[in-house]
Amino acid sequence: MNRELIQQLTLSEIEQYSLELELAANSLARWLNHLNRTIICQLPPQANDIAEAPHLLCHLGRWYHSINNPAFEALEDFSIIGPVHEKMHAVARELLHKTQQGQAITPDEYDELVMLSDILREHLTNLRGSLNRNRDLIARLMGKVFENADEGVIIAAQDTTIISVNKAFSEVTGYSAEEVIGKTPKMFSSGRQDENFYHHMWQQIEREGQWQGEIWNRNKAGEEYLEWLSIAAVRDDQGVLSHYVAVFSDITSEKENEERMHKLAHYDQLTGLPNRILFNERLRYALSQAERNKKMVAVMFLDLDGFKPVNDTLGHAAGDQLLYQVAQRLKDCLRASDTVARFGGDEFTIVLPDVDGVRSAAQIAKKIIEQVAKPYQLDGNEVQITTSLGISLYPDHANNPAELIHHADGAMYQAKRQGKNQYHYFDIDDS
Repeated sequence: MNRELIQQLTLSEIEQYSLELELAANSLARWLNHLNRTIICQLPPQANDIAEAPHLLCHLGRWYHSINNPAFEALEDFSIIGPVHEKMHAVARELLHKTQQGQAITPDEYDELVMLSDILREHLTNLRGSLNRNRDLIARLMGKVFENADEGVIIAAQDTTIISVNKAFSEVTGYSAEEVIGKTPKMFSSGRQDENFYHHMWQQIEREGQWQGEIWNRNKAGEEYLEWLSIAAVRDDQGVLSHYVAVFSDITSEKENEERMHKLAHYDQLTGLPNRILFNERLRYALSQAERNKKMVAVMFLDLDGFKPVNDTLGHAAGDQLLYQVAQRLKDCLRASDTVARFGGDEFTIVLPDVDGVRSAAQIAKKIIEQVAKPYQLDGNEVQITTSLGISLYPDHANNPAELIHHADGAMYQAKRQGKNQYHYFDIDDS
């Protein structure tokens, strides 16, 4: 029975039922006293006591038949109360009718009324005891849940002053309960979130009663950590704010793993440049912006001239160093809004959003060719390579990423055929 209550009745429901049952039991006691006085003194009965189905008209009856909770209704004492209460009222009704008609009431008839009222009071007492025991048990269990939860928990007063924390809170933050009780959560602020962030957060809590999201805080050691935080406003039966409950977990490691996985999926591990996947995403975004703003986008496709001999002669480690240094030089040639990616092997691609025209793209191409051609130092060996570069333009040559890359690749091969170490614009006549 206890397990059923714990599983199916909340603590607030049990407290509500306990209070209502207390009131109903007190009303029953007053009714029995009045009934005895009516019978003994042969007074006129109350209308409800001699009406049809009088058990539905008294306080206890109205309470009993208003219950609509399967877990509560399944309790043994509750299920007995109904029939006994109905029978008691039926017997009382008969006694009152006999009194009205001037007939004598036998001891057995009166004893039946007393017996039924005693049985009823016994089961009411048992039911109240069961509710109280389970209320205490649930309160203890909730305390255990609070203390042993994996997530940190903060309970704060209306003014956000901390009044209680659990063990997980101390494990995450490094603060003991004594160090934070009486203070506000502002002491954990990392400074990463501005006033506007907190303003919107508290607005949502006030409007919707809760908020959740990622937030950077600082632990006792001064280290910043990322947490997933849920805050709920707790209100009493009258809807007045009484407390705030915050539940949080440290997701710094999860976030780092997520970022690591994102980097593995979107960045070249050797050069640190975006890979083909991320390049395509950024190119699609650049094209959507260009379409909206009526701008031009340039796509460049580069292939290194003379890379294979360096790789074959000095080894793969030297080849990797060369690719890394080329990547750095390419980044130095571009604006912050541009993207250079390692497309594969010794091929690189570049997207230039918002270029002013053919001349602007040509200037960047010349700068790249000049920088790539400068000597490289690879473990004491000086080497020199060049690059062939093809250019395609949106919207002149195509309006989708695949075609723009394909046209720039074709233009790059034209640059190689024309002697390498130069750039070439896509021309429909070349394809």
